[in-house]
Formats: sequence, structure tokens, C-alpha cells
Amino acid sequence: MEINLSQSSSNMKNPKPKSLRILMAAVIIMGLLIVAGLIVIVVTITSRIMGASSTTTTSQWSSKLYLDEGSIVGSTAADGGRLFITTKIKGGSTNILVFDAETGKQLGKLQLEPKK
Repeated sequence: MEINLSQSSSNMKNPKPKSLRILMAAVIIMGLLIVAGLIVIVVTITSRIMGASSTTTTSQWSSKLYLDEGSIVGSTAADGGRLFITTKIKGGSTNILVFDAETGKQLGKLQLEPKK
């Protein structure tokens, strides 16, 4: 087994072909893009987990609701962060009051009156 030193030394003198250098650069760039993408995914998942835990903690609130004379609460319901309170009035009218469930602020009032 004879080693041809002249051939191996000539290979060392010649730089790598241009296509091989381009290929190596492309592989390095793609590797960096994969690492950057993984970092973005981890940061996004972490921020969503942290954000979800902070929004689930609700603050306590208290609110007074003044009803008209002779009104009674007919029903209550909650849906999509809203609280709905139905009140019935002596004359046959019905009010639906809409509140934000997290803050307790009244968002709206719907008055239903019988047709005369």
C-alpha cells in the first residue's frame, strides 16, 4: 500500500470547488434557519402558556343593581364572558341586562314590551 503524497498534497493546495462551497453555505444557512424556527416556536408556546395563566385569574368585583319598583329577577345566564339578567316588570315588560362578567360593568339593556 503506497500512499501517493503528491496527489494528496495537490488536493490540499487546490481550494474546494465553487459548487461545494455553495452547497456548504446553503447547508449552514438552512441549519441556522431551523434553529431560529425552533427558538420562535418555543418562545411562542411559552408566551401563550404564561399569557393564558395570567388571563384566567379574575379579579373580584362587586356591583349593585337597582331594579324598578315591583320588578323581579326572572332568570340569569352567562355566556362568552357576558352575564345576562332578565327582569320582569309589573306591566308585562321584560328587561334583559347585559354585563361584562370580568369587570361587572353594564354593557347594555334590552327592553321588551308587549304590543298594545
